[in-house]
Amino acid sequence: MNLGDAHLRFVNTSKPQLLHSDSKRSVTASDDYYSLSEPASEPSSGDDPATIVRYRTPPSQTQSPQPGRDLLRSGTKSPRRKELPAIDTTSRSIKLVEKDSTNADTAAKDNMKTWRSSKSDVSPPTPGVDDTPYIQFAIDQLTRDEELMGRRRAGVSEGDVSPIDEDFEEVPVEPNYARQTVPQVYHGGSRQITESPVSPLEPEQIDDNLVPARPPEDSYRYPSLNYIPGPLRLPSLIGLMLCCTILIALLIVSSVWAAKHNGLWQYDGLGTNRYNLFEFVPQILGAFVLLWLFAVQAALQRILPFTLLASEKGPQHIGALDDVPLFLTNYLIPNLSSFRHGESIIGLCSLIFWFSVFTIPLLSCVFQTRLYLVTSDGVWMWTTVQPVAWVLIVLYWLLLVALMVLALRLATRPTGLKWDPTSLADIFVLLRRSNLASNFHGSEVQALPLRPRPASLGYWRSSNRPSDIFYAIGEDHASALERHRQEAHNQSSRAIDLESQQPTKGVTIESLQTDVHSPAVRYRWTPWFMRDTWWILWLVTAFVLTTALLVVSFVHQAVSYGFLPLLPAPTTTLGFSPANFLYSFLPSLLGMLLFLAWQPIDTYHRALEPFARLANPRGATAEQSLLLSYPACLPLEVSLRAALAGHYRVAWISFVGLLSLTLPVLAGGLFTAEFNVPAQDVREVASMPAFYALLVFVLVYALSFLALWPEPKRYLPHDIRTVGDIISFVYQSQMTSDAAFREPRTKTDLVTRLVSVPRGEREVPRYAFGVYVGRDGVEHLGIDRLKRPGSGEMVVPTGRVG
Repeated sequence: MNLGDAHLRFVNTSKPQLLHSDSKRSVTASDDYYSLSEPASEPSSGDDPATIVRYRTPPSQTQSPQPGRDLLRSGTKSPRRKELPAIDTTSRSIKLVEKDSTNADTAAKDNMKTWRSSKSDVSPPTPGVDDTPYIQFAIDQLTRDEELMGRRRAGVSEGDVSPIDEDFEEVPVEPNYARQTVPQVYHGGSRQITESPVSPLEPEQIDDNLVPARPPEDSYRYPSLNYIPGPLRLPSLIGLMLCCTILIALLIVSSVWAAKHNGLWQYDGLGTNRYNLFEFVPQILGAFVLLWLFAVQAALQRILPFTLLASEKGPQHIGALDDVPLFLTNYLIPNLSSFRHGESIIGLCSLIFWFSVFTIPLLSCVFQTRLYLVTSDGVWMWTTVQPVAWVLIVLYWLLLVALMVLALRLATRPTGLKWDPTSLADIFVLLRRSNLASNFHGSEVQALPLRPRPASLGYWRSSNRPSDIFYAIGEDHASALERHRQEAHNQSSRAIDLESQQPTKGVTIESLQTDVHSPAVRYRWTPWFMRDTWWILWLVTAFVLTTALLVVSFVHQAVSYGFLPLLPAPTTTLGFSPANFLYSFLPSLLGMLLFLAWQPIDTYHRALEPFARLANPRGATAEQSLLLSYPACLPLEVSLRAALAGHYRVAWISFVGLLSLTLPVLAGGLFTAEFNVPAQDVREVASMPAFYALLVFVLVYALSFLALWPEPKRYLPHDIRTVGDIISFVYQSQMTSDAAFREPRTKTDLVTRLVSVPRGEREVPRYAFGVYVGRDGVEHLGIDRLKRPGSGEMVVPTGRVG
């Protein structure tokens, strides 16, 4: 049968015909390849055709021969049988049209016609018409698909293929398939698993380049990003500088007065008011300044990552998410992280702040007794130790200058904050429209520290909605669509056999270490000093040292009768006594080490308390979890708030952290050298009231280690000290898309939304830490709402291994 100038659009191999859309992805037109649960040889039943999404060849650098397609389209017109429906050029699917299907749309743009014939009326090839181009094109398509399958058969990502097998039931495609995920029903074995339609990304987020925006000034909707927490504000810093100035003045006056006059005041014995004034009051003043300084340091460290993210120039962006801690984790060594990120001024201030921990041990030995020969028998007087006093003056002067520089630094550069980021919710609100989700793929189950990644904090506008300005953490000019594709390519770690369309068998160590359902992953991390082995070691060490202290103190009454100093005891003209300096500075330094050693324990328990509440299988309200701000509270404030909230463990540990500051204060003024008349020698004797008080505090400190017994609910997959660590638990959580996190203008607005009942619901939402289905349709380990209307509860693990 000669078709003349027929335009060939379909190749009829048997019953099915293959209709190509404008996609450049090729397929293999084979009845066996497209076989469903029923044999392909059976005739189509009914007049209701099913348009089914078929296998799509993965993208490749190998391109189909374009000239072949041009040859197919260069033929002449064919006899009109039925008009084709309009082709949706936005769809990239391949549609299989049955023989008896009815096409209703007759307004095709290209006015091309289709030729249909049944199996019975196929005519032999027409003489004179060369079919070689068509055959060559079909062979090229088949060969290309075979090559691609051969390359990927060794192992392909599960997310790159469509699992079509005998147990898979296709569902008719909606017209807007490009923006929806088709529900899939699996009939494998004795159970049925239905996957709900989940959109990987919201439509407005898919093709979205974020560009820094400069909103109108003095706008209520777009407040300036220069919020400074209370401890860092100018009145607070001026008050701390005033305290340093007073201490400097007192030290200078006492040094000059003691040098020009014969001492400061006459010595009248142990345990008197004068003794307490010179031996304990200086340390108390120093402890007050140190606590204030710790509050300043905590606030500065809390906003430092956000300040670096908001900076406009320099290398500050890289690593600010994943390397700069939100709270100090080690008080025994200085924090130098600011130097690595270009903040030399803040780094220098932090270094000077660390040196202030030596002020209390030095203040404990700044005043000593000295014999002045003003009379024939001489007079014992309180005097100032000149070298120690001038060292303290230098330290407080450096602290004063550092506070001035810090105040100037905060006043001249924005912090990038709307309010103080004291809770988890304050960080989550920055992620609603962030484009960093793909950068954190799989980070919730990583044991090692996260790799540094670029990011910025501030106002943004999207390329497709330039008039919409919003506040978020994002990456400049990073396409969310490109990130999503990269994430989809890497999100599955399981290998797929392309022929069987099933995951390969076998379990690897990497799969166990990244399985969100694995207890070994869920309960993998806790601070080293809170692990079982270290907890037992703390208890044994505290018991041994406390017992040794009691034995040494009361056997042979060594403390009350005194002991030989083993160093020269006489005081020089500068007021320095080697024996008095050693037995004042060393006990106070040991007490300061105990105080500093407890601070990370207190800090981590404050930071972990929200996660401990979220580990409850019944979940927790936002007020009891996401809004907890214990790390930003003052020491006594934490104890009061935690006790009222029923968090007694945090309340007690924080109280012990404050109480332990009495150890360097009391230990530094405990001993002094006195001449023992019966023995006719000089002995170091103790003030017994101060010694008994010190023993009580030491016993409380030692017994408090019992409160540190490890709890599974305080274990996490990884550390939480940085902003990136916290984001890793919610980067795909649907919680960040809730109305409560939709661009609140103030902290009060955010708190009000989180503690209120959402519209259309009957109770306040509860949140939990466990396995949730993210916005990408994949299971993740982290924080989300425990239950959403119309969906099941998230899986909250309740046990622990190891």
